[in-house]
Amino acid sequence: MNRFYKTMSIFLLCAGLVLGGGGFLLKYAVFQGVMASGESRTNKECLTDERVFDKAGVLSDEEEMALRELIAKKESIIGADIVLLTIREPSIDDFYMIRDYAQAFYEENGFGWDKANGDGVIYVDNWATGYCWMCTTGEVKEVLDDSTAQYIVDRTNEKVNRNAAGAYRTMVQLIAEEMQNLHLFHFHVKSYWLALAALMFTAGFVIVNWVKNKGEVTTTKSTYVPEGGIVVHRRENIYLRSYVTRHKIEKNHSSGGGGGSVGGSGGHGGAGGRH
Repeated sequence: MNRFYKTMSIFLLCAGLVLGGGGFLLKYAVFQGVMASGESRTNKECLTDERVFDKAGVLSDEEEMALRELIAKKESIIGADIVLLTIREPSIDDFYMIRDYAQAFYEENGFGWDKANGDGVIYVDNWATGYCWMCTTGEVKEVLDDSTAQYIVDRTNEKVNRNAAGAYRTMVQLIAEEMQNLHLFHFHVKSYWLALAALMFTAGFVIVNWVKNKGEVTTTKSTYVPEGGIVVHRRENIYLRSYVTRHKIEKNHSSGGGGGSVGGSGGHGGAGGRH
C-alpha cells in the first residue's frame, strides 16, 4: 500500500504542475498571437475603420488611442471585429433597448471581419443609465456563448466606474482570451489556482494516509483466534428486499445574471449588465 500511496502522490503532483503550467503556456500563446487566426479581413462593405466611439466622453485622447491599438492587435489574432461604443442616452433605460441599439449600430455600419454583419462583437455602454450590452455575431457568437459573454460584461463592470479605460481594456483582452480558449470546461479559474489546488490536494492525501498508516495496530491473524482454530456450526444467507425509488428531476431552463437572460435576436448573441 505504501507504494500505491507514493505512486498516487507523484501522479497528483505531476497533474498539478501540468494544469498550472499548461494554463500559463496557453495564456502566453494567446497574448503573443501564437494562436492567431491567420485570416485577413475580407469585409469590403464596412462604412468605417473606427473601432472606438466615445460619444459619452469618458476617455481621454490618449486612452482612446491605446484602446484602438489594443483592438487592432486583438482583431488580427482572433479574426473578428471588436467595437466599443459609449453613449449618454437617458431614454435607453432597459436591457431590451440597449440590446437593440447595439445590434442596430453594428448592422448599420456593416461591421464584421468576413462580411457586413459578420464575425465580430460590439460593446455598448450607456453612461446615462448604467445599462450596457455586449453583442456577438457570426463566429464570435458560436465561440462565446451567452454565459461567457455575461462573464466578460460582469468583469468589465467591476471597475468601469472607477477606471473606464482600464475596464474596457479588460473587456477587449477577455474577448481575445476567451475566443482562444478550448472551452472543454466552462470554468473561469486562473491557472495558478488550479496548480495550487492540485498541490494542496496532494499534500492532504499524503498527510492523511501517513497518519492512517502510523496509527494502524499491527496484529497477526492468530491474535484473536483460539488455538485449534474456529469451528463454524451454522451458516445462513439472509437476503433483504431492496427498494429503488425514482424521482423525476425537473430541469430549470431559465437564465439570468445582470440582464443576460434577455438574449440576442436576429442572428446575434450576447449579454448585458448595469453599473
